[in-house]
Amino acid sequence: MKPTLWFDAKHTQAAAGVVRSTGDGRLILQLRDDIPTIDNPGGITPFGGAAEPGETPPQCAARELEEETGLRVDPAALQYLAEVSKLDFRGNNTACVFYLLRDVDPASLAVTEGTAIILTPDEVAVDSRTTPFCRRLAALIAGTAPSSR
Repeated sequence: MKPTLWFDAKHTQAAAGVVRSTGDGRLILQLRDDIPTIDNPGGITPFGGAAEPGETPPQCAARELEEETGLRVDPAALQYLAEVSKLDFRGNNTACVFYLLRDVDPASLAVTEGTAIILTPDEVAVDSRTTPFCRRLAALIAGTAPSSR
């Protein structure tokens, strides 16, 4: 499936993120730094960030993944998960697109922002630090949530 949200008349900002899964089905997510001037401080989210001019959603996701974890991937290897329109922490309408990258070895990551946290989808569902949309992504991956936007 191809994303329908990105830069447009409503969305002045765009961002993409990646949930990685290990070979045994656990999810590798980002425990964000607890800095009040960033989105979701202290929260558990996918790795990701803001799009640069001219980037497609998969290009943005792959670039952010490399910047934040050192893991270089072909954007074509990313599996579309979901998208959402949201207000970011600054109040900007932002189109957010999320992807899954399967069978990642956690030892291959060199995290430069926040901390990698490895949880089962059930643990994601109950951890109070997990953002609501990250819970939805984990449920989609586990097959327990509808795949609608």
